[in-house]
Amino acid sequence: MQKSQQGTRFRTQNFCTATASLLIFCPMGQACGLAVEVLLREDEIAAEFESAFSRRYLDEKFFYWLPSSVNAWVELTRSTEYRNSNRALQVLAGNAPALAKRWTEIDALCSLGCGEGSKDRILLEAFKTTTKSLAYVAADFSQALLELALLGAEPVTRARRGVKFDVSRDDHLRGLRHNGVACIYAVLGNTLGAFDPQHFPARLREIMASGDRALFDGEIFDDETMRGYDNPTNRRFAFAPLAGLGLTEQDGELRFEARRGRAGIHEVAKYFVARRDLDIRLGSNTITLRADEKLRMSSSIKYDEDTFYRLVEGAGFQLELAAKSADGKFMLAAVRPR
Repeated sequence: MQKSQQGTRFRTQNFCTATASLLIFCPMGQACGLAVEVLLREDEIAAEFESAFSRRYLDEKFFYWLPSSVNAWVELTRSTEYRNSNRALQVLAGNAPALAKRWTEIDALCSLGCGEGSKDRILLEAFKTTTKSLAYVAADFSQALLELALLGAEPVTRARRGVKFDVSRDDHLRGLRHNGVACIYAVLGNTLGAFDPQHFPARLREIMASGDRALFDGEIFDDETMRGYDNPTNRRFAFAPLAGLGLTEQDGELRFEARRGRAGIHEVAKYFVARRDLDIRLGSNTITLRADEKLRMSSSIKYDEDTFYRLVEGAGFQLELAAKSADGKFMLAAVRPR
């Protein structure tokens, strides 16, 4: 963490201390800038992006970084074609008031992979209406999405703070410890699949105290799964990192494939196949994709229902509430440390 603090534009307090006291958050109603602690610098992301491209694999996080990707993501979350977002919002809206009444001791919401914050706002609004306003910690890889999440949360939270981080790094995850403030850790929008569903729940459990709670959600895999992905809006989102580099659909084909996995964990795989030799400029280097060469992209993970709950409960959590979307295709698990 020391190295990351030195690399930020301005020095900030240690995040653990900040979260414990809540004194350096921007209070609701006061005119002040957005407070974002930078644990992951833009030059680090750029270097990782170039490395990933050279290995012909784009990890999940790079689909939320470039401006083209941010715009495409916001468009996708507002689209009726994108079933994941619609289902996640629906099941949260239906159960957030009950969670607020159940978890009255909670003082903060920490959203991991917060995106543009639409799901968090549902929870924050429910707590504000039912019990009390929460402090809000938005954590994401994307600076632009952090800003959107923090701005959108202003009317429904008493304090806001952002953390720009890499969830795969244990030191970054440990920086989200609350130090005495009862907190909900939210992993929503089928984000658990991007964080590694077989290992991330246990990693999160390690930083939680007995008074904390967590929310996970996920999509059930079936023969209709592809309908929510192979549509024009989602194709624009999946293609956005390439569009940000100047590529068009004339340069290659984006493909989706539903793949049944083992042990109840499945995926929708996606990849780009070049139609011709492509010279792609990344920083001071040029990477060449040959005709018919494949650029793999991160998959979207889906589950069998019993597998989803087994992954969560097996990491040291006790299930307090289980709910589904109206169509029964999307699950929400509200849990406490066991």
